[in-house]
Amino acid sequence: MKVLDLFCGAGGFASGFSADSAYHLAIDFDENALATYSANYPQADTWNGDIGAIHSSEIEARMGGCPDIVLASPPCEEFSKANPGSRRPATDRIYGAGSAKLVLDAIRIIGDLSPMVFIIENVAAILHAGGKRILTKELKRVGVDDVWFNLIRAHQHGNPSKRLRVFVSNIKLQPRFQSSPSVIETIGDLPPLDTEAILEPGRHVSNHDLIPLSEERSKAVRRTGFGRGARHFRTSRTKSRANWVRLRPNQLATSVIGLSRYIHPYQDRLLTVREHARLMSYPDSFVFHGPTDSQFNQVGESVPPVISHLLRKEAEAYIG
Repeated sequence: MKVLDLFCGAGGFASGFSADSAYHLAIDFDENALATYSANYPQADTWNGDIGAIHSSEIEARMGGCPDIVLASPPCEEFSKANPGSRRPATDRIYGAGSAKLVLDAIRIIGDLSPMVFIIENVAAILHAGGKRILTKELKRVGVDDVWFNLIRAHQHGNPSKRLRVFVSNIKLQPRFQSSPSVIETIGDLPPLDTEAILEPGRHVSNHDLIPLSEERSKAVRRTGFGRGARHFRTSRTKSRANWVRLRPNQLATSVIGLSRYIHPYQDRLLTVREHARLMSYPDSFVFHGPTDSQFNQVGESVPPVISHLLRKEAEAYIG
């Protein structure tokens, strides 16, 4: 089957769909994310471009026909609870000048190319303040009458960190439930990076490198207890959200997002990109490229691979 991956990012959503595809086209504006995608999916055709400016006919010509499956993860920042502007009506955002309007480009391309299956991933908050009505209306406008809003909690399906997302699709998605490992079960076997590292010389895992901190921030990390944050960022005039939280070893991690950084349960340091990736179910063989902050964003903004594999089974069952 032919797969089109819009707003592809680093390739978490592609994980379950890439191996058996006859042709796989991935499009994104982020060069660092595309470098990661290309390195991990060398068989894929990657396209660095602005999806809002790409015509569906260009995609069809490049793919040699229409795709069977379309995956899309349009930007969600304007709907994220971490964004101070997330309380505005969905109309102002989706039809506004910001990145939220890119969901309409995903719908436009889906309508033009008529895939057998499409799945649009976003934060669940996109459904609030009129968002669900708008998405339903816009999908009907392009000829999609059967619309499912599938709320999937990744931590109920094997992902080590909590993550609620909506997957808007033309099929009902019911991935099987499975237990998820705790933080320490997930990252506990990685090589230590603090003073204990001298006990295991020579061991190295990709993207598992110590994040340097100033002495002041190191002191804040050392003082931070389980479940508490060493730093905070403001989400509104009156509210803030904890960041640099020390994870509880025997529980699931809270949501891994692009802005999030975590403190190791037992070592007085921030988690590495690899540890974030493991908390999002990425295998160690998946290597991230680009500046460190970009790598963190690539992990936090992606669909966990464990979810992608489950959704692929759902899509295959529907297509037959």
